[in-house]
Amino acid sequence: MRAQAHTLEGVSAALVVILAVAFTLQATAVTPLTASTASQHIETQHERAASGLLATAREDGSLSATLRHWNASNATFRDAGQRGYYVGGPPDTAFGDALAAAFGDRTIAYNVNAYYITADGERRQRRVVFQGEPSADAVAATRTVTLYDRQRVTGVPDGPTLENATYFGPDAPGPVYAVVDVEVVLWRI
Repeated sequence: MRAQAHTLEGVSAALVVILAVAFTLQATAVTPLTASTASQHIETQHERAASGLLATAREDGSLSATLRHWNASNATFRDAGQRGYYVGGPPDTAFGDALAAAFGDRTIAYNVNAYYITADGERRQRRVVFQGEPSADAVAATRTVTLYDRQRVTGVPDGPTLENATYFGPDAPGPVYAVVDVEVVLWRI
């Protein structure tokens, strides 16, 4: 009689454990796509934020002003150090302030690159801001900026015009100095 009671107790305990495991599996939907879907959502948010930031900066002129924040005598971005581009932080411009406000307090790193066409017709990259190598989850947004011959290099009162300055891109014929694609690459740290 005692053996039967212990057997019945063991079977009922096993049944309770099986029901608890089944209930737990039903309550939590774990799929292989759960993490990647959340990651994709975050990446989409980053891409939209960068795209909006670039669009606003192009419209208010701060993107052009940042590209023209140039030290003509050293052929580098103004106050950028020996490398000629900003490392670890944005430039001291309105666009740089917008980058810092949008992404500076978060765990987001970003690079800003400028692409232009050389006199030989090759597409070249010029770093503007560099915070490291992007990870696999990096996203990018791009906007085109037209620079004109008569625009002045910024950062110095009465700086030279682009057509009279040593600048990173070649001067195109006519009143347009260059058409530059500006890319912001974002990734989580």
